[in-house]
Amino acid sequence: MLRKGSPVRRVAIIYNEGSERTIKLYKKLSKEISSIGIEIVDLNSAPDILIVIGGDGTLLRAFHQVTGEIPILGVKDGTYGTLLEVDPDKIKYVPQMLKEGTYWLEEAGAIEVIGRTRLIALNEFLIRSGKLGKSSRLGVAVDGVPISECICDGLIVSTPMGSLAYSLASGGPLVDPRVDVMVISYVAAWPPSLTPSVNTFVVPSDSEIEIWSSTKTMYVIADGLSPMRILAPVKVTSSKRRKAIFVRVSPNPVDFYRRIVRRMVPRRLTGIMDYVDTGTTLRK
Repeated sequence: MLRKGSPVRRVAIIYNEGSERTIKLYKKLSKEISSIGIEIVDLNSAPDILIVIGGDGTLLRAFHQVTGEIPILGVKDGTYGTLLEVDPDKIKYVPQMLKEGTYWLEEAGAIEVIGRTRLIALNEFLIRSGKLGKSSRLGVAVDGVPISECICDGLIVSTPMGSLAYSLASGGPLVDPRVDVMVISYVAAWPPSLTPSVNTFVVPSDSEIEIWSSTKTMYVIADGLSPMRILAPVKVTSSKRRKAIFVRVSPNPVDFYRRIVRRMVPRRLTGIMDYVDTGTTLRK
């Protein structure tokens, strides 16, 4: 559910400092924002909005810095940027939109590992056995009922927002953000004769997912960040403590699909297609 925004007086900006193009975009946007009277501050100075410039990874790291306390406006400057709201050629509209409050706020649920160790994820948890480099023997129970087990490279529990990331790459479904669920997907279940007939499960967000392993400890990676080693079994549920708040330029829910289609069309990433098409040497 979206709610109307309000005029912004102070913003903080986080950007990918390793990209020259992103740095130029940051300088341009910060100059335009300052020119209309909006103050640029750091995260410790209570900004009204946090602007994130970069790709999905930059946005996820920013979420873990503010843990849902500050609304985030994503400006795309990465390869896909499915989580980012504004394309680079549209940033000229951002300063006035913020000053006038003509934007919308949308909440996105997070998930968490519960128990002795508590972890938060906005996109997904990747869960593996306690032996890195070895296949994992994992079993899954939902609300106390065992539903599946197999040999695999790992298991993903994702939010609707995270359904566009690692979960999708592992055969999971694309989930509309208006649907309140969690998605469970095996990663590279093997061998084929032992692959479960159902490789992906969609469960209500208030479910408790329990992942078992043949090892005493398991590795849990939240949103692609550093792995955490914790005792098995791992229990995951929707977070009652943390949510993300995103700035949207429109209240129309179908804009989600427009953004996905625009961002996920095939593109040339490595130069291999130029070689295939023309027989020329690959670009360095």
